[in-house]
Amino acid sequence: MAIDQPDKRYWPEYDAWLPEQPAEDIRIIVAASNERCKVRTSGPEDDRVYTWRSSFRAFTLTSTTFTKRQLYPYEWDLNLYGKMIADPFSRARLVNERNALRFIAENTKIPVPRVLDWTDEGGRFGCLTVEAIKGAQNADDLYDDLTEEKDKQRLLDNIRTFVADVVQPELNRLRSNRLGQLDGGLFVSPRISCHDDRSYWRPKSYTTERFVYCHNDLGKQNFMIDPQSLEVRALIDWEYSGFFPKEAERYIFNDENQVDRWNEGDGRRVIEMLDAPGERAFSFFQDFCGKWAEAD
Repeated sequence: MAIDQPDKRYWPEYDAWLPEQPAEDIRIIVAASNERCKVRTSGPEDDRVYTWRSSFRAFTLTSTTFTKRQLYPYEWDLNLYGKMIADPFSRARLVNERNALRFIAENTKIPVPRVLDWTDEGGRFGCLTVEAIKGAQNADDLYDDLTEEKDKQRLLDNIRTFVADVVQPELNRLRSNRLGQLDGGLFVSPRISCHDDRSYWRPKSYTTERFVYCHNDLGKQNFMIDPQSLEVRALIDWEYSGFFPKEAERYIFNDENQVDRWNEGDGRRVIEMLDAPGERAFSFFQDFCGKWAEAD
């Protein structure tokens, strides 16, 4: 397959679903998008159902399950020009998370949600249901709820320790000579795609098992925390995970948000590595990793 040809598994015929919908009033578009993203509740108080959405996902949380699904075309947001926002890798990411959760549960000691169900309408719209992590809270939300600075710091320290003592050692044991996701495809995180929005990334192989499994989104929003002990209960959101150079696994936490220090030049060099992995490219990753480690 030529590198400039989209992989049909990851690029359904979206164009056929995109009606012309010019925006007469940008404020209406923004207000409508914000309204759709609000968390809504239903059901009795002791068995609440929470629903919300993002630009590419709809979410449902119950006392026992958490479901995320792709949006249907009629649910897509509009950009400020009145055009629908489509993501060619939306289904591929959800498929990858399903595969990753099973793979990690079977091959590591990293606590992850258990996959309960997967539905796929016509190979176009995926829906993943996993077991809810009972009694745990998202680290981002919990951090905001904590009133004592010492507790906030302890929460961040616990996450760092969990990554260093559990996540990295376990993932570094999972090796491959092939760059990309578990099913053989390749797509990249927004930190890379913001510099290169191609619709197809060609998977690469290397002479040795140089690639390790990476989560690729280790922000504190993806750690589920026990609100009493402040210990990590589970690591979630494996949509961008796959086999990459171990130096590519970036995790930086400060008191408010995950910090992203990739500038245009760094992003381009990462793209060069993905296009032609080799020792020179791997050396860049090592230097780059050391650079932001020193910055911390």
